[in-house]
Amino acid sequence: MPRYKQLTVTCSCGLPLAIYYKGGKGRLRKMYFGRIKEDLCGVLLTQKGQPNGTEILCPNCQKRIGTVAMVLGHAAIKVNQGLIRE
Repeated sequence: MPRYKQLTVTCSCGLPLAIYYKGGKGRLRKMYFGRIKEDLCGVLLTQKGQPNGTEILCPNCQKRIGTVAMVLGHAAIKVNQGLIRE
């Protein structure tokens, strides 16, 4: 995936969550399941088949990382902006 930037996504508590390929400029607002290279905490990719509105919690601090949603016809995680560091 040469046109994407590789990011290590971490929770605000410092736990590494995933290695993700981000496209475009700006903040990380959504994470498409197809662009998650590696699920470092074992929580994100297990939520792929979950219904919309399912909340994803950090396994370390139990804060909400994001919510499963359909974005432009693709399953994604809508990221909670205050808890994610790139």
